[in-house]
Amino acid sequence: MKVLVIMGSLRKKNTYETVKKLKTIIYHKQYTNCEYEYLFLKDQNLKLCTGCHNCITKGEDLCPLKDDRDLIINKIEEVDGVILASPTFSMNVTWVMKNFFDRLSYIMHRPKFFKQKFMLLIVSGSIMGGKETIKSLSFAAFGGKIINRLVILNSPGMNENKKNKQEILLKKETLKFSKNMEKKISLKPSFGLIMWFCAFKSMSTVYKNECIADYNFYKDKKYFLDIKLTLLQNILINVFTNFLTLLVKKGFV
Repeated sequence: MKVLVIMGSLRKKNTYETVKKLKTIIYHKQYTNCEYEYLFLKDQNLKLCTGCHNCITKGEDLCPLKDDRDLIINKIEEVDGVILASPTFSMNVTWVMKNFFDRLSYIMHRPKFFKQKFMLLIVSGSIMGGKETIKSLSFAAFGGKIINRLVILNSPGMNENKKNKQEILLKKETLKFSKNMEKKISLKPSFGLIMWFCAFKSMSTVYKNECIADYNFYKDKKYFLDIKLTLLQNILINVFTNFLTLLVKKGFV
């Protein structure tokens, strides 16, 4: 079992101390064979996205920024579980985590992390800020299965009772994540993924000249993955794709 912790924190303080507790909980429950690796985004050679859209429209290989983006993607693909962790900065993730989203945004169009399970972790000083930030973090699974969306409060004014409740919550959710990683992941398409596929396949058909990368990705695909679909799933995909294609052509989408 392999876990990759992608750290959006700029300091080794509250968020880092929290993810270290996750490792302790996992190991304490006899998952001693788990490989637990930290990847600090602040230390990576991941240049700032310029918003040129080349990765989305023309293909990720045509991104003008040559750095460690693909090395990070390879690391994600090699593990069973990914923990995305960030503190709350102005009711959002940190800039290094946001840049990570931006640099991988093309995967929203052409998802790939279907074999990975994700835990989304926000460490926040307030519940409101934490809830807003976890929404931002939820976009970063890129096809992977999200097991937990967890906000841990860490405020100087918290009393011992509230601190204990946070520790219990952290332990409960960590064990849930660990147990799910042991289970074989199902590649059967959910209704949500089917709709995601239909939406992007239809748009890639209509805007094939503007988004050639999407068109080349979807044109010969019946679904994201080369798996056997049921008759009902095939019918749903064909009907929804044709319907959405019509809506896009008419300008309703």
